[in-house]
Amino acid sequence: MLGIPDKLRLVDAALTVALAAVCCAAVWVGLNVFFNYEGHFSGLFYTGAKVQLPPELDGHTYRVIDESGYDAAFYHMAAHDPLIRRGFIPYFDNSRLRWRRIGVPGLAALLAWGNDSLVDYAYIAIQLAFVFLGTLWLGRYAQQCNAHALWGLAFLLIPAVAVSLDRMTIDLPLAALCIALALYGLKGGLRWPVYAFLCAAPLIRETGMVLVAAWCLYSALRKDWRAVSQGVVCAIPAILWWTYVSSRTPMDGTPWLSTYPFSGIIERTIHSMEAPTHTWWLRMADILEWGALAGIWLALFLALYLACKRRVGLIECTAVLFAAFAASLGKYDIWASAYAAGRTMSPLVIALGLLSLKERHVLFALPLLLILPRIALQYEAQLAWIVRSVMERF
Repeated sequence: MLGIPDKLRLVDAALTVALAAVCCAAVWVGLNVFFNYEGHFSGLFYTGAKVQLPPELDGHTYRVIDESGYDAAFYHMAAHDPLIRRGFIPYFDNSRLRWRRIGVPGLAALLAWGNDSLVDYAYIAIQLAFVFLGTLWLGRYAQQCNAHALWGLAFLLIPAVAVSLDRMTIDLPLAALCIALALYGLKGGLRWPVYAFLCAAPLIRETGMVLVAAWCLYSALRKDWRAVSQGVVCAIPAILWWTYVSSRTPMDGTPWLSTYPFSGIIERTIHSMEAPTHTWWLRMADILEWGALAGIWLALFLALYLACKRRVGLIECTAVLFAAFAASLGKYDIWASAYAAGRTMSPLVIALGLLSLKERHVLFALPLLLILPRIALQYEAQLAWIVRSVMERF
């Protein structure tokens, strides 16, 4: 049994690793802003050249060369209008979807106290704060599994984390909460951190509701009906917020659901995207996209394996329910790239990774290892530009 000094050393190790991770993330963000976005922090939201913006934001939002930009441009707008009162709806691609995911934008607005000039910085600070927390929680989970706290650095390799640091999407905090749920949900003792995480997760992204369902399923299998009822209560804040958003935004007509189980990923596999391959980088990206797709398929098969083996731990329940959720997603764009599918399926990849760490079984880590190279290639392009810029200056 560990004495108090031993426990303090373990905590210090996890804390040190978390501080190192957040420093690395902050350095990357700083380099990206300085060299790729000409010193404009709003460039991190990757707003496309042809994306329409409200007049209040248009003048001081950095635009990238890419015409369409990326999803964070809309979360950036939501952070400046969290309660849907400033008339920003016409500028959204899917206002109901984006505003449902109010967790990060809403917290940024709250921290900035409604000051438009501070919202962007608050948003970025939230991402870095969750890098610290996610790494800390993963480091402590590793220690709980009798592994070194340095495993906490693997948090930076999770697709949702890597993409969010690159494009400021809202998936990073949800990835951290997935790890927190596994850490605190398996500890026993005080349950309030678990319920706090379960309340927050669906407000970050709808997929967070799968975590609530996983907790309820896990508790029901253990016949802990009090925990089941408390888990159900945790869904109420998100349901109330979604109801409010539905009352103020146009209907979402997007065909999200599958015509048959796994239709989205099956059609992606059969009818691959016709991506341009006229440069070595694009050819490599196309190859790595297929590797990432294989990683997602492997993750789904591993979840099926866990279900067939009737493994009923919290992590296993999370993996199985996320695979079932994936079966319902039919929209092609979700599966079309490692950036999109990797973010959506990160909770499944995280659950399998946690099992890999716990059981020392590398097979459960393979989905992450197969998805990661495509994400890394995207970083290579930006790093190359940073290196060239540094060499030109010095």
